[in-house]
Amino acid sequence: MEPHIAVRRSLAIFLACIAWDTAILLVIAFLAGVALYIAIPISIFVVGTYYLVTYRRMDLKILTKINAEPITAGNFPRFENLVEGICVAHGFRPPDLFVIQDSAPNMIMVGRNSLHGRLVATTGLLDRVTRVELEGLITHELSRTRNRLTLLESTAAVLIARPMFFLPKFVGSIAKKIFYPWVVAETDIHAVQMTRYPTGLADALRSLHSDGREPTHNPKFCRHMWIHPPKDPLITTGFSTMDRVMALGEL
Repeated sequence: MEPHIAVRRSLAIFLACIAWDTAILLVIAFLAGVALYIAIPISIFVVGTYYLVTYRRMDLKILTKINAEPITAGNFPRFENLVEGICVAHGFRPPDLFVIQDSAPNMIMVGRNSLHGRLVATTGLLDRVTRVELEGLITHELSRTRNRLTLLESTAAVLIARPMFFLPKFVGSIAKKIFYPWVVAETDIHAVQMTRYPTGLADALRSLHSDGREPTHNPKFCRHMWIHPPKDPLITTGFSTMDRVMALGEL
């Protein structure tokens, strides 16, 4: 997915939500007898402010829900050094690093753009995978900020999946229109083009799949954002983890 497509679709979701909520406020104001020339600007201001704050804080909402904590420099030297090296080698802006104290191996990138990237790994992942496998996973997650997939995933999670969790089929049908079915596999390809070693990422994904454990804090609305999505996400992006492993094996 091209970055401008992800940005446009995220913007469309925000504008649709703003229009819907503004219309609801106007109906309430009309029923309450408030004059339209007063109700319209107030409704637009209130709703616009709310969604501006939502945009700026949606990363924090996800980080809080998954129990991520900022890394203290030097506590995870292999992880920190690998991220730094990959960013220097491939021109990524270094993300803020977070860790989840959880034995289930997994990783997630949160951030509306590369300036606000937050890379999160569980302690189980850092203990389980080799250096080469970890490099493949990190490169994949950093690639998601470059193509703005993290922005689109976060927007869909916070504005669609979270408020409409009780309508899973509806959320799923919207997601199919928003995400290309091959978008995650496409990101895998971009990542291994940089590492030049598809086997590293494939082995890491296979290891995560064979482990089978899921993070303790993994709300359904953002499960699609994990590099190895837990079961029953509200949003699916087309390729399963083993589909991706098989695709990488063909490279």
